[in-house]
Amino acid sequence: MFEPITVPRKVRPDKLKQTCPFTEELCEYSVKAGREYLGKLRSYLEDRFKDGYAVAELLSCRTYVIDKLLSGLYHHFNLTSFDNLALVAVGGYGRGELFPLSDIDILIVGDYDKLPDESTESIESLISFLWDLKLDIGSSVRTITECVLESRQDLTIKTNLLETRLISGSYYVYGKLLQKLASDLYWDPLRFLNAKLHEQLDRHHSYKDSAYLLEPDIKNNPGGLRDIQIMQWIANFHFHAKTINDMLSLGLLTKSEFDELISCRDFLWETRCALHLSLTKEDDRLTLDIQKTVAKLLGFTGDGTIAVEKMMRTFFRSIRRVRELNSMALQLETLRITGHLGADSPVFINSYFIKRGPLIDIIDPDMFSTHPDKMLEIFAVMAETPDILGLHVNCLRLLREARRSLHHYLIEIPKCRETFKRLLQNSPNLASAITLMHEHRVLSAYMPQWEKIEGLSQFDMFHTYTVDEHTIHVIKNIQELNQNKESKYSLFRNVYHQINEPELLNVAALLHDIGKGRGGHHADIGAHEAIYFCQLHDYTQYQNRTVSWLVQNHLTMSAIAMRRDITDPEVVNDFAKLVQDEEHLNLLYCLSVADIAATNDHEWNSWKESIFRQLYFSTRQALRHGLEHPQDIALHVNENKQIALQYASDIKEKDVKELWNDFYQGYFIRFSPLELAWHARNIIKYPYTDTPLVLFAQHENVGTEMFIYQKKAPFDFAAVASVMALKKINIQSAQIVRTKKDHCLCSIKFQTKNGALIDNDRLHTLRKAIILGFERKPALPKGLEETNSLFKIPTVISFLKDSGANHSNLEVSTLDRSGLLAKIGITLEACGCNILAARITTTGERADDFFTLTNKEGTALSQSLKDELTEELHKVLDQKSDSKN
Repeated sequence: MFEPITVPRKVRPDKLKQTCPFTEELCEYSVKAGREYLGKLRSYLEDRFKDGYAVAELLSCRTYVIDKLLSGLYHHFNLTSFDNLALVAVGGYGRGELFPLSDIDILIVGDYDKLPDESTESIESLISFLWDLKLDIGSSVRTITECVLESRQDLTIKTNLLETRLISGSYYVYGKLLQKLASDLYWDPLRFLNAKLHEQLDRHHSYKDSAYLLEPDIKNNPGGLRDIQIMQWIANFHFHAKTINDMLSLGLLTKSEFDELISCRDFLWETRCALHLSLTKEDDRLTLDIQKTVAKLLGFTGDGTIAVEKMMRTFFRSIRRVRELNSMALQLETLRITGHLGADSPVFINSYFIKRGPLIDIIDPDMFSTHPDKMLEIFAVMAETPDILGLHVNCLRLLREARRSLHHYLIEIPKCRETFKRLLQNSPNLASAITLMHEHRVLSAYMPQWEKIEGLSQFDMFHTYTVDEHTIHVIKNIQELNQNKESKYSLFRNVYHQINEPELLNVAALLHDIGKGRGGHHADIGAHEAIYFCQLHDYTQYQNRTVSWLVQNHLTMSAIAMRRDITDPEVVNDFAKLVQDEEHLNLLYCLSVADIAATNDHEWNSWKESIFRQLYFSTRQALRHGLEHPQDIALHVNENKQIALQYASDIKEKDVKELWNDFYQGYFIRFSPLELAWHARNIIKYPYTDTPLVLFAQHENVGTEMFIYQKKAPFDFAAVASVMALKKINIQSAQIVRTKKDHCLCSIKFQTKNGALIDNDRLHTLRKAIILGFERKPALPKGLEETNSLFKIPTVISFLKDSGANHSNLEVSTLDRSGLLAKIGITLEACGCNILAARITTTGERADDFFTLTNKEGTALSQSLKDELTEELHKVLDQKSDSKN
């Protein structure tokens, strides 16, 4: 038996029509009166929702009122004088499912060869008036013949015309339209079925085939309301099932399955209605900034993000069930229409499983209940059989029943553990099998740790998926990126094939976020869970420690690559000491890349690949050289200089070497030989001394680089950051170098907010603004909008140990917002700090910025200056914006 899905708000059983005040037609046909009428309707629906009326009652009420309004307008604009004309509701309006912001699809149809010219003016006046009322109208005006012809060419039109109601006009015309559509044989049942199945497949692909997006679309998301409608449309077309109740009477769903579907649909209805009542313009996406409001309307309670977590977990549970029910119903509809699913002849895989077309089925209907380990073995077989795409409806029904009858987790059964361990070995179809295990809740039935992260939201703009779905994508990436031909995965391919035990990557990927949602640092919690999991599954002691270490450190390589100076040999040597050997380095590199690439579609790019590549090879060199023998800096510097001289062959070697004499060794490590040559060429050729040199270089898939050379110190980073904030440009990284003569060189990599390259005209304007900015006292530009973050990101300011260096390293972790770097830069300058280098990292709404600083005398910051700077940064970063969000 399934557990019903409900909302916490109490739903009252009485009918809304008994108290609905909108029984009269619009008394004055003016735009002002119409808008007031619709405004009152909106307020009335919102009040009744808060009073606890069922959403079905609200939909019926809005449909009834819009019917009355349109019928009155049809008469008002004299369309009743045309006997062969009818006003018809189609689509969702035809079904009577008008949510507060749903569009209203209407058809004005005439029984003519061509609509008479005298009717056109009245029709246009009607539609124009509806737009003036700010109703979201989808209107079409056609003859009956045109309706039939258009429905042949457009599947959406054909589908909309399955669900119609006469609002006003000729009954005869409406009846003739239905008769002509019914007698047209262009869309036979098989063609309509295949078209709808492909339509759903394409829609699912557009949502990454995932039901677990952090900002899901209630209507179109896999498992959303559209999946329910697809089932009904196919049943309507072939079996004349006009309502969802007919799905039960036709035997396409059992009574229990039908009740479960209605339970899920009602929850999705409640959520969509609450969402529409929270917005002013139709949007069916549950975005992070609106989830708290919707959760409150639905009655979910709890401090902080608890209410949202409860709502979203219930939401994900609903759409997962809808997806299962959709799969079963569509298979049964396909069987009834075509007589088969895939190949006609079944193929026996072994004595337990049989292959029916692209689907797997079981031979013994009692097998799952008598042999629970087969609930895992069926997926192990799928992982080893690449041409199996899913579960047959008979198998899925039995699996659901057996899974819901379990009284303990499958991990407690030794045979299940053996099968699961076998599954995690690099089977050819592991990615598909593990995805289906997750979708059908077998992973949650297997281990309680997975159940804890199922549907768990991640409250940032960095991750696209819930914790569980993100984990599935990490496993997929490990399986797929080692075959990916894109240049940004070239090192991943090479490193992956050097790993001795790639199975350990799969285990670490499965467990890397298993500790989320429990308080404390999830990597620490996950590392302990990994030891227990590996011991339980009879991995060796070395394998236990390796998996636990990977889980413990799965964020470490990323943190060092993005937030540390990886040209510093001490940083590289410390990281090499952590990884100890090349096998651990290779494992951690592949897990880090797979993890980052699974957060969203844009996070792993060529820029990040180059940084990780540099850290990987520097660390590998340190390991091969021996940790007791640190890298020879002088040798590295000389090698880079020699290569750079080859790139700069168009200028005199004497001039280049004379320029380089002014730079410290660190400069030649921070920049590549190609960049060294670029810098030298332009500095030597630049004739001015009072005006800074500002150059740009465009890097595809990375962004734009700005190079500034200024013959005075210190470099005014605050001025640059202020200008770029005003221009709405995102700084990705910055390197600032001071020469022996106190000249400054700065390299800044940046992008526009949408990640696009900046055109030359805008770069020219930016160059002028930067130069002008140096001449003024830096100040935070006015008019910058603060980020309206739904979730709290506290400001954390910390200094790394100086280790006797002549500089100090500062980390600032805070909410990302417009003008953030300008604020930090101005504060650093006001406290008397010089910026030697900066590394800027933004992950979603969180900014992690790393600065290498000195005081005005060029030495490390004193403790009193650190304390002062910490206090001032907290003041400027923690203050609330005066502007409305």
